[in-house]
Amino acid sequence: MHGGHGGGKTSSFKRCLFLKSIGSVNVAKALVSAVETRPSPLCYLHLLQGGGAVADVAPEATAFGCRDWDFACVITGVWSRDQDGTGEARAAVRWVYDVAGDLLPLSTGAYGADLGPDPRDAALAVKAFGPNLPRLARLKHTSDPGNVLAYACPLPKAPMEQKLIVLVTGESCAGKDYCADVWVSVLTSVLAAHRLKARAEEHRPALSRYFKAQVRQRPRLPEEVFLRVVDEAVDAHVLFITGMRDEAPVPSLSHLVPGSRLLEVRVEASREQRQLRRGHGHADDEDGDKDGKEDGDKDDNSRPSFIFINESTGSEAATTFSQRHLLPLFDEQLRRLASMVRSVPDFPRPAIEFRHVLDISQQPGGLATCTSLLQSHFAGDWAKVDAVACCEIGGLVYASALAARVHVPLALIREAGKLPPPTVSVVKAPSHVSARASEETRFEMGCHVVPRGASVVVVDDVLATGKTLCAVLQLLRGAGIRAGDVSVMVVAEFPLHRGRQLLRSHGFGGVEIRSLLVFDGV
Repeated sequence: MHGGHGGGKTSSFKRCLFLKSIGSVNVAKALVSAVETRPSPLCYLHLLQGGGAVADVAPEATAFGCRDWDFACVITGVWSRDQDGTGEARAAVRWVYDVAGDLLPLSTGAYGADLGPDPRDAALAVKAFGPNLPRLARLKHTSDPGNVLAYACPLPKAPMEQKLIVLVTGESCAGKDYCADVWVSVLTSVLAAHRLKARAEEHRPALSRYFKAQVRQRPRLPEEVFLRVVDEAVDAHVLFITGMRDEAPVPSLSHLVPGSRLLEVRVEASREQRQLRRGHGHADDEDGDKDGKEDGDKDDNSRPSFIFINESTGSEAATTFSQRHLLPLFDEQLRRLASMVRSVPDFPRPAIEFRHVLDISQQPGGLATCTSLLQSHFAGDWAKVDAVACCEIGGLVYASALAARVHVPLALIREAGKLPPPTVSVVKAPSHVSARASEETRFEMGCHVVPRGASVVVVDDVLATGKTLCAVLQLLRGAGIRAGDVSVMVVAEFPLHRGRQLLRSHGFGGVEIRSLLVFDGV
């Protein structure tokens, strides 16, 4: 059956697929056709019966996730050793891939250890690890970002669908778990047509006094726990995590999941409502520990993405909230906008994958689409906005179009020397892309362009390190604008650079920031 190739006189090439039933008409026909079309009598199919023990191990228990099969079909192309590199050898390899391609739709998986860098292996790799593929792809991305192990089994470079992670925070008995369950139900019913999954996870088991004592010894333990919760829900496209007590969780955790959109929804309820729910046995926290600040003692340097006031009974208010604030994040126009952002490797320097966000404005309908989304995703009331501020070319492209659309004056912020006096100015630190560390840039704005106490929306194309935005906010503060009166709208955010954390470290954590797109990488 093996044709003697084990004795060293022949060379071979093989791929393996798993079959549930070899007696079905389609499978039998494909197997017979494979034998009839083999390029030489040395090529063969080897059927190995797996038996019921294959399914004794759960698919998620090991990296080998293909556990639903009866036979392993080993497709083996064989040729004489003296034919290495010839047309006969290439014909045998081509036959193996042709048969594998015919059997793949009829199979329940493929054997991953054989697979390598050949482009024809990519389709097989998709079915090689069952439900573990997203988790392994994430592990590959974080452990080998430079693709040093380039000849291993091919794994997808990024998830096909961006994950939305919602941290549901609030005081004990505010109704966090209940609201998360309602939001999961709403999103599941709406997104099922797109084959997207939503789920909720509790973060509380690790939130005991013992855990807090461990954090003092291992400061990064909260990050490890957060990543473990995310990894365990790798198959979910939308993940709600309740019970988080980390201070300012989005600025402190978003860099750990740079390819995902991370939001915080704070659920608030009056003291009377929380006491009533606790008395009726609907408490969120059974450990009696506080989950956040007491009433009237909230952090002014931290702002959740959304606040949901959970005072009423029933699910109507929570359902309306998800429809108004969460479902728009799955707008098809956002997907279209993301597709307009071209990726340019090694620009402007090696190891930087440049996202050409400004290129949106150079594509048909791009500027109009982006402007419309900036307008609709703003959480405030445009009628109460006094000015739209922008800095140089990146923000000017989108801010000017938005200001015209919402009929609000534009406040220009430019490099020093480009505006007539009187002006207010501030020093800007160099970014990770454009400037050298030795360069000092000053930003200026006309003294009377924005009146004191005005409501301002800052628009920029990118939020990465946060240095440009920090300089803009400092400039507005110097002009008499309070941080609480400023909102920020950016087209694309790169969480890996921890821009939100830098803003918080400079006292701007309370500024509302909205980003249309989120991208991984530098």
